[in-house]
Amino acid sequence: MTLRFVDLFAGIGGFHEALSGGFGAECVLASDIDPDCRAVYQDNFGIEPWGDINDLTPEGGPLRVPEHDVLCAGFPCQPFSKSGFQRGINETRGTLFYNILRVLEGRRPRWVILENVRNLAGPRHRHTWATIVKQLRALGYRVADEPAVFSPHLLPPDQGGRPQVRERVFVLCQYVGEGAHPDDLRGEPLLTNQPVGGWDPMRWRIEDYLQDDAEVPSDRYALRQTEVAWLDTWNDLLGSLPADVRLPGFPIWLDAFEADPDIDPETPDWKADFLRKNSRFYVAHQEVIDAWIDRHPELAEFPNSRRKFEWQAQQSARDVWGLVAHLRPSGIRVKRPTYLPALVAITQTSIIGWKRRRITPREAARLQGFDDSFRLHEEDAVAYRQLGNAVNVGVVEHAARALFATAVEPAVEDELVVAAAS
Repeated sequence: MTLRFVDLFAGIGGFHEALSGGFGAECVLASDIDPDCRAVYQDNFGIEPWGDINDLTPEGGPLRVPEHDVLCAGFPCQPFSKSGFQRGINETRGTLFYNILRVLEGRRPRWVILENVRNLAGPRHRHTWATIVKQLRALGYRVADEPAVFSPHLLPPDQGGRPQVRERVFVLCQYVGEGAHPDDLRGEPLLTNQPVGGWDPMRWRIEDYLQDDAEVPSDRYALRQTEVAWLDTWNDLLGSLPADVRLPGFPIWLDAFEADPDIDPETPDWKADFLRKNSRFYVAHQEVIDAWIDRHPELAEFPNSRRKFEWQAQQSARDVWGLVAHLRPSGIRVKRPTYLPALVAITQTSIIGWKRRRITPREAARLQGFDDSFRLHEEDAVAYRQLGNAVNVGVVEHAARALFATAVEPAVEDELVVAAAS
């Protein structure tokens, strides 16, 4: 049995890589509105994706999507109107989820794998989640009541895991037929947000996923002088504090180093608590901190986002150059060199301290589960953005394996298990 799949909102092909490589499946149609993504997809898979999904699912026109067994979609999530909760499929009209429903309504593929950001499982999106579940069940699909959340760092490397914390929501559905009993439409959660098979995520070593130095242009990914200065300055504070001082778990903030903070009564509780904690830290180490500030007059010129520093390296040696750093809009964060924060589609690229450089696009691709034969966009900025938006290949394989194991016919299940193993 050769599975046929459709790849909507395909990006550069994370779903394709997982299903074709992990299960020998055949892609019968792909679609993405971004021309740069379509170019990379075609370069790697020999398939020219469609552009606008609305051209595939025209209102009142023929559905231009062939028959298939699996529908995959890393769809953008727009909020649905609460006022329309009783309007059936029309509630989603005007959203991209509506296009997915149009395909499901017309083709009824056996399985559906949808991927979305972690926030879809948050309290502010309960209505959106309820709408998604309701509409899928109305078309005869079994789906769990709660969203499945999973991250690649929870998978061991031999199962496709990668050292990246990237929690995403997966909606995993099996077609059981219209008119099915409501109990048959309520599925069990197929993924749990915890390590698989006893794997310890602290065993990851980001060093194992870096390129050799000879492969990395010396000046292309190196830190700028100002970035080195920011990290050097905070590193000096780390080295100045007594060794027996436990570094705080909250971000320390240069602008909150005051012995007697003047906190406005209207200040939100969380921020007032943050200011008091920083004040106590300052008072406890005032002599060291004041001397540090005197040594570094350049601190006055640091931008706001570089005046906060967050230590997440637990008991590691206090040297940012032996750790992984992340220059975030909310401040500088350092952590142990095990797994990295999620790749994002903007310029918050993780820094490898001992290399004094950012990760390369090829290293970012490795963290997303693409092997080194995968051809990336030639422009770094575009490649970073595409990889930041991509689905993780190993996680998709893991999710698909769990979904396909729900197959009713043993022969079908056996074939899929064999395909996944080979």
